[in-house]
Amino acid sequence: MSGMIKQDYVIDPISQLFLYNYEKYFNYLLKLHQNNNLPKINLFYGEKGIGKCTFAFHFINYLLSQNEKYAYSLKNFEIDYRNKSFRFANSNLHPNFYLINKISSKKSIEIDQIRNLFNFLNKTTYVNNIKIILIVDSENLNNNASNALLKSLEEPSPNTFFFLIQNSSLPMIETIKSRCHIHKIFYDN
Repeated sequence: MSGMIKQDYVIDPISQLFLYNYEKYFNYLLKLHQNNNLPKINLFYGEKGIGKCTFAFHFINYLLSQNEKYAYSLKNFEIDYRNKSFRFANSNLHPNFYLINKISSKKSIEIDQIRNLFNFLNKTTYVNNIKIILIVDSENLNNNASNALLKSLEEPSPNTFFFLIQNSSLPMIETIKSRCHIHKIFYDN
């Protein structure tokens, strides 16, 4: 084994085709959506690395791909790799999906990223008349970005849904948390 380099293998949450052990959470959100009661602002709160982002992305794919060929499989909790919304979202090209994540060279999610979100929110939707924003590791929002985001969270338009991912070991600004429907996520095998 000498001479081998150990590498950390990190799997990108939004490229995962299978969802494991989150069927209960998925079905809960599905029922809310089917009854037109899905909260506009959802915060998935739990330990880092348990799959909150993968779970959120699967549910988002379900919302975006309902009328598409190769739509999300509710039977298997699986994304078909041929699914158009999956491919567009992974290429950061989906017209109804906006991803905010901390840029690797930065210390936090910055206000310019939130300003770009405003541009997205002002555009018309392409399909399904729905807009979805996913903010990964929302605890990384800096103060200016958090304050700017609050304006969008106060009164989201009717078909706009926010999904925020929060590491439970790190604090988040209370004014953002107070606007969210908090889902405490636990990994249960």
